[in-house]
Amino acid sequence: MYFIDQLFMQQKYPDGGLPLVGKHFIARTDIETGEELPPSVDKKRIEGSFSTKLTIRCDGYRVRVEGNPSRWQRMDNLFGLKTLDECVDVYNHILRKYDLPEFTKNTRIHALQTPDGKASKLVGNGAEITSIDWTRNLSVGKGRESSFIRGMSSMQIGRGRKPNLFPNGMTCGWGYGSSWAINKLYCKAWELKEHLEDDKRKKDGVTKQQLNYVEQLIDYCEEHGVVRDEMSMKQLFLKKHNLQFYGLITESDYYAHIQDIEKAMKTIQISHDEHKTIADQLLELGVVTSRQAANATQSYAVMWQHGSNIRQMLNRSQYFEHKSRLKRIGLDIGQTFDVTRMCPTLKRSEVIEVNPLPIPSWYQLPIVANSNVMPFR
Repeated sequence: MYFIDQLFMQQKYPDGGLPLVGKHFIARTDIETGEELPPSVDKKRIEGSFSTKLTIRCDGYRVRVEGNPSRWQRMDNLFGLKTLDECVDVYNHILRKYDLPEFTKNTRIHALQTPDGKASKLVGNGAEITSIDWTRNLSVGKGRESSFIRGMSSMQIGRGRKPNLFPNGMTCGWGYGSSWAINKLYCKAWELKEHLEDDKRKKDGVTKQQLNYVEQLIDYCEEHGVVRDEMSMKQLFLKKHNLQFYGLITESDYYAHIQDIEKAMKTIQISHDEHKTIADQLLELGVVTSRQAANATQSYAVMWQHGSNIRQMLNRSQYFEHKSRLKRIGLDIGQTFDVTRMCPTLKRSEVIEVNPLPIPSWYQLPIVANSNVMPFR
């Protein structure tokens, strides 16, 4: 199930008269006519509990809010708000705090008059969505996140958008730098660990109970192998498909446009391979009792793989001792090594199955009525 991870919204009021809200503003005047223009106002950052942030701006004519309503005043957003109305409720609470009009739904749209030769523009009488991120959680199995992400990074998606795999193998994106749309897959447990380290360094504001909750989330994500599938729809994309008019579109209208990753998953079969060194296998099975003995037998196995005649290198008792050890893990140094028939370090190869992530009973789901009444700083 998809939910909203980020939402940028704005609404215009042609008559003006709204209070200025921002960090700074610059008054502007048309030099040729002397006409006073709407002031230029930069964003005001609002900080909430758990290091959450939103930005708000009003130049007297246009109200704009940017941020992640699913994350606002919460410790995490493993699961978030599923509807636009819930997200707008969070934003409208903030607008009321600054005596600004609330975002309203569009009830009609019309074509805006444009200069000759220019494409016509559609405008509504309510709030406009300028950017929105849709996300879902995929369960790929414990320890298989990197294998899944690396496997998916071998494919282009959409209209030839090339993958960009991060060096750590835990994130892959398509369309970075695009003003159209960006897709991303990343390991959720890895991301939560990064934030947990930041929280642990804080001197105040984070309780032990809260840290324990995040650690419980990390354990849950690791156990299920959670990979996040996110798509960020930019303003050009939204206008192309008429998805910007709040009130005239529904969540299902977006779903048809967030299937690129799903389509790619249906055309590829990804395996998760577990490799172990020869020495580790010997120790694990109890064939030898010391790392030194395991490494010694492994060294002869490696030489055998490179074409050496081990029988000529060792006396009879040593040869049969190492041969006996290696046969316990499926290697016979009495035979000529054939790489097409053996893979001595591959212990297991399994096809990765992708499933929706269930919501645990102890998870603290977002509740709009509670999550947006915290004091503002």
